[in-house]
Amino acid sequence: MAECNAIIHILSKTTRSQKQCDETVETVLRTLLAKAVGPTTWLSDSVCKIEANLNTAGRPPALRECHQLRTLSEVHVVEKEHNVEIIIQPLALFRLHQTPGLAVFDMDSTLIQQEVVDELARSVGRYEAVAAVTEAAMRGELDFEASLRARVKELNGVSTEIWETLKSDVITFTPGAHALIKFLKRKGWRTAVLSGGFTPLAYWVKDQLGLDYAYANHLAVDPVTSTLTGELEPDAPIVGAELKRELLLKLAAENGIPVERTIAVGDGSNDLLMMGAAGLGVAVNAKPKVQEAAPARVNGRSLLDVAFVLGFGEGEVRDTLNEEP
Repeated sequence: MAECNAIIHILSKTTRSQKQCDETVETVLRTLLAKAVGPTTWLSDSVCKIEANLNTAGRPPALRECHQLRTLSEVHVVEKEHNVEIIIQPLALFRLHQTPGLAVFDMDSTLIQQEVVDELARSVGRYEAVAAVTEAAMRGELDFEASLRARVKELNGVSTEIWETLKSDVITFTPGAHALIKFLKRKGWRTAVLSGGFTPLAYWVKDQLGLDYAYANHLAVDPVTSTLTGELEPDAPIVGAELKRELLLKLAAENGIPVERTIAVGDGSNDLLMMGAAGLGVAVNAKPKVQEAAPARVNGRSLLDVAFVLGFGEGEVRDTLNEEP
């Protein structure tokens, strides 16, 4: 009998009968020219795990090959017809994530549901112009640093009191964010937010979620008027795609964690480099370009789906979250 060399996750976007689930699994395996070599395990009511053998001439598949399979047009057809998403991982990589590692997250539209720079612009009546630039930048159509500076320029004169208003009245955490971070922390993972946003919110998000690290961009403040100057702090590095990747590798090294045991989660084009450098990159409710390029994608209602992609079942997640700290 063929040996398991890959793990296939199927994430269903709708409730379905057992017969429909079985049909979907069979269609996915047939499309991938793969064989099930173990039981199909339902990790939650919407996520199943298949122990599979991919046809790779007797050798273990590489993550690159798994990604190439997932992006085949035939696979896209199956995903659309069955209203599912398919994630394929080499068995060896999947097993590594059963050991605690490092999980890094983008902030805006990933851990929280807003784009902070857009909300800052809204407070001074410049939302539409800034939001259009943000959207184009996240799609990868504009240079991140240039677009960031252009948007920050529009924030000249915004009172620093805006941060408290955002925290209390505007910012909402993505469903499942608190539960996912709590679960990973209790499993021994190190966690970080690497944000192209701004430090006042990133540090707050770190504290609210119990993350270990937070990195973000520094806005310059006029000390006399306590307002934003429309500039970034000149001596602070820009947290864009390159620095996010560097920080992922730096944090992994500092914590003695092999890069294969890291995951990177985000939604924008400036997250792709850290996703590519991580052991597993997960695009969450991401822009189309990012979904196509990322090794894995999740478009469900809860960030907790990331735990299922790592192979943890719903029962284990629930029991871990209910444990006394």
